[in-house]
Amino acid sequence: MSTLESVREGYRTFDDQRYAPLVKGVALFGLLAALPYIIEIDVAGMELAATLSLKVLILTVIYAYTAQSWNIMSGYTGQFSFGHAAFFGVGAYATQLLLADIGLNPWIGMLIGGVIAGLYGLVIGALTFRFNLKGHYFALATLAFAELLRFVVTNMSELNGANGYFKPFPRDYGAEYGLAAFQFQTDLPYYYIILGFLLVVTVVSWGIKNSWIGLYFFAIREDEQAAASVGVPSFRYKLIGVAVSAFFTALGGAYWSMYFNTIRPDTVFALFKNVEILLPAVVGGPGTLIGPIVGSFIVTPVSEVARTTFTNINGLDRIIYGAFLVAIVIYSPRGVVSWPSRARALWSRLQGDEEVSE
Repeated sequence: MSTLESVREGYRTFDDQRYAPLVKGVALFGLLAALPYIIEIDVAGMELAATLSLKVLILTVIYAYTAQSWNIMSGYTGQFSFGHAAFFGVGAYATQLLLADIGLNPWIGMLIGGVIAGLYGLVIGALTFRFNLKGHYFALATLAFAELLRFVVTNMSELNGANGYFKPFPRDYGAEYGLAAFQFQTDLPYYYIILGFLLVVTVVSWGIKNSWIGLYFFAIREDEQAAASVGVPSFRYKLIGVAVSAFFTALGGAYWSMYFNTIRPDTVFALFKNVEILLPAVVGGPGTLIGPIVGSFIVTPVSEVARTTFTNINGLDRIIYGAFLVAIVIYSPRGVVSWPSRARALWSRLQGDEEVSE
């Protein structure tokens, strides 16, 4: 047995153990926790931070978090949502409204925003699932609900219309900079907070995937009629999926409102925000646990590199970025997480061809 085959056999043996997911999860999040320091390491006179700054890392983890939240609904149940910006915006606006108007702590406002978003998700689900909307019809319906909410918020003077909200200073709601106020004077604490959010939603996602709820979700995704024929209450479990997904997506919007200084309808409810939320999961591998995280660490840095590199021609960065994404989706419809298994299959075929030729 060659060294490579021994390594592969050892990994398969490890992967069969019950503790394997825990070990891999600890290793992954340990690496993510160390990234802000790794990018500062000088290698041959170059720092990774020159292209992958801490701010880009924060954006990457934000979209990994929102993609993981989207994946609970769309990746697991197969109900492809194109309107998660509605939940994202509800979380952002609820947090800032309660903070600016009554001085409610942002952590509490965040949870209230999550509950409101979950209820809005139930309304959307009740209306769309009741009429059995599926596929692109369901995607268009969720987009319509998101755009409706954006239009309403933009035209409500009670929510400051198109101007949105400016984040108050901690002293405005009786706090000091720090964890309790959810405001810091450097970016590093913000990174570890959103990393904590990502850890929580990943653990919840793993728990759902490995429970009877996840079994029902995947049965609905594969064949809803067959699932219903064996007693799976598909309507109820699709509602559970959309409510949980909406709740966690809203927490991401609340975080966004506390990290950036302003929020407006054309940023947190934007049409392209829907794409930014779902794209990492689609690129990484929908329905998988690691896909949204891997996808975000491909999509967001590539977008940033394209934006900062191709500045001579207006729009060239978007063209290159779009072509890159199209190539991934066309040639790898199951996502980037399928690449290792495809590489192993290709290697096995090549080995087989060599044996035949001998």
